[in-house]
Amino acid sequence: MVCDVCKPSTKGYSVFFPDAHSMNVLLKYLKGSSPDAFKIVNTCTVWLLEPIFFSFVDYAAVHLGEYGITAAEADIWNPDKNKSRKKPIHLFTEEREAAWIDQVIEENRIITHYQPIVRIEDSKPIIYGHELLSRGLDEYGAIIPPNKLFEAASLRNRVFSLDRACRLQSVRNAGVVKNKLVFINFIPTAIYVPEHCLASTFALIKELGVKPSQVVFEVVETDDVQNLDHLKSILAYYRKHGFKYALDDVGTGYNQIDKLEKMEPDVVKLAIEYVNGVSKDSQKQQLAQEVLIRSKRIGALALAEGVEHMEDFHFLQEMGYDLFQGYLFSKPAQKPMSDTELIETLKEHENILTLTS
Repeated sequence: MVCDVCKPSTKGYSVFFPDAHSMNVLLKYLKGSSPDAFKIVNTCTVWLLEPIFFSFVDYAAVHLGEYGITAAEADIWNPDKNKSRKKPIHLFTEEREAAWIDQVIEENRIITHYQPIVRIEDSKPIIYGHELLSRGLDEYGAIIPPNKLFEAASLRNRVFSLDRACRLQSVRNAGVVKNKLVFINFIPTAIYVPEHCLASTFALIKELGVKPSQVVFEVVETDDVQNLDHLKSILAYYRKHGFKYALDDVGTGYNQIDKLEKMEPDVVKLAIEYVNGVSKDSQKQQLAQEVLIRSKRIGALALAEGVEHMEDFHFLQEMGYDLFQGYLFSKPAQKPMSDTELIETLKEHENILTLTS
């Protein structure tokens, strides 16, 4: 399998016509175009460079009614490769509207926000580490939230490129976090061969002098990982090089509890869905307890993410959770919070005196 970074930079589509007459209409449309913009494959198939293809989608709707015309992303040298995945051309409008993500990636318009991860030591809250969260910037400098970034990348088949760009930018910004752990997200389904796909990440870490023992790579699963052995090989590759890893959003989606003992992470993050309101919900309490038990069984630290209410923090602390993250302590910010700032923030809560009781 080849990642999207390894594909040729010339992005295009094969267009399949129901008959030669319909294709002749396209050839008239292409008259005067650069020879590099298209390639005639046969009497009913043509390969188009992406900008030409996107403009043809509108043209076909007016002049051909789109009837029977299908297309698939394709390499100019292998135009039939994805023919089995072809679809009507009007369905490519979403992909066209998501094309802005390419420019965000190529121009590296990505910034890093920091959110502290808190631990209680000697009855005092301290910052154990920071999660480095990526945000995009549009052409005017406004923030693009991560869900919008990755939705567009998925439509454009650029998830690997975006995941890599975010990961590298996080590494570049990890140096400002002194003597604390840094949690950096990665999408396992975007990594095919660790030795190749992670080479630039590891090289940058070494170049910047970031200690591997300081880095926790956090598994973010937006897709189901069908091959658990492949995921385990990625995690083993991290650990072999001195890094730690965490399993995110445990209890929801694809990160089910049963994966804990198979993955053997260093940190287990209980999903926000089971943290928010846990002090009053017996079902959430039961799952939180199960995650804690299994975490301790494999020697992992249990982290509650999305902590927003003091009563939930107290409940999970008394249950035995090790680490805490959420708006109760700080929203993601453009610079990492210090231990002193953490104490000052917590003083705003009326029941700060019972924080660690």
